Amino acid sequence: MGVKKQVNYDVIVVGAGPAGLMASRKAAEKGLKVLLVEAERRLGFKVCGEAVSKGTLEDAEVTLHQSFICNRIDGVYVYAPNENKKVEIAGDFGGYILDKPAFLRRLASYAIKVGIDFWINSKVFDVKHFEEGYEVYVKNFGEILTVKCRFIVGCDGVNSIIVRKFFDRSNYKLISCIQYKMVNCKFEDPHKLEFYFGREVAPLGYVWIFPKDEYTANVGIGVRGVPAKKYLDKFIEKHPDKFKNAKIVEVGGAPVPIGGEISKVVDTENGILVCGDAAGQVIPLTGGGIHSSIVAGKVAGEVLAEHVNGNLGLDEYPKRYSYWSERIMKSLKVLKVLENLSDQELNQLAEVLTGEDIIDLANGLNIRRVALKLLKHPVFALRLAKALMG
Repeated sequence: MGVKKQVNYDVIVVGAGPAGLMASRKAAEKGLKVLLVEAERRLGFKVCGEAVSKGTLEDAEVTLHQSFICNRIDGVYVYAPNENKKVEIAGDFGGYILDKPAFLRRLASYAIKVGIDFWINSKVFDVKHFEEGYEVYVKNFGEILTVKCRFIVGCDGVNSIIVRKFFDRSNYKLISCIQYKMVNCKFEDPHKLEFYFGREVAPLGYVWIFPKDEYTANVGIGVRGVPAKKYLDKFIEKHPDKFKNAKIVEVGGAPVPIGGEISKVVDTENGILVCGDAAGQVIPLTGGGIHSSIVAGKVAGEVLAEHVNGNLGLDEYPKRYSYWSERIMKSLKVLKVLENLSDQELNQLAEVLTGEDIIDLANGLNIRRVALKLLKHPVFALRLAKALMG
């Protein structure tokens, strides 16, 4: 198996998920010569709940199109462990369930239109740093290719070779997830997402039901320290009202980072940026990463292009991403507080919190407002409020 030399690129983007597709597109729009490489044989291979907000599509600069939208979502039900109490999130909550592979293909078409080169089924297995840049070694359909570039953007997920080789992953923590696609389900409302919490339901995690249409849903679980499939199967068995006549037609599993953003997402001296799951840019409490990854890739691509075309430092990337970094950090704080609560305490908390409170806590938004509210509650004043405000 020979080694074939390829032309040089300004930047190689590793990984064609939401972050990589946005990074390559934005860098190419500004005139950089970009190669995007993806290890899998198709886009959207990783299992995903596929729920996004309207703001996600706005930040992705994608026009809403029925080709990648499966369902409209207008609210959320969050169930306490005893399930007698649910908190409804409605109002301005607007979003969609994607056909994620179709959505990624749309993002890819935008990137290809602005001139990127794109290699699918192409796994990066080594990277070597030289004074003038990098040599990236890619296995492409059985052939070993060596590609030279000046900069690298690592968007290659939880097993990122770029992060493992060049960055610190000491705070990187994963939660095990498994998801079924099920047909012939019954929903209380097919336009509402459902979340279920509790140590008996999903230890240190949660169950989700995301309707894709009137009868089909992504039904999944994320847990730590226990077998995910066992708990998901038990949940389904205990909810015959929803799943008695339903069948599983697809199964997928993937780890999701919930330890927060890694300590450094750019090596300014050597010209490497990392984004998305590879960088821990996932909202820890929800496990949601599509929106945060799209923004990270967008910012990284823009900053890199401005750096090449002018005098902008690469350290501008984390500065421009600071809004999301702060949200990730706050959500991690909430996660650490909530994971110490018993099911009884979670049931009590469900009596206190509103839908707005849950959105703020889950997404790392105005947690101080919620903390001040809990400070007035005798059960949660010391246990939760002070920890959230600290």
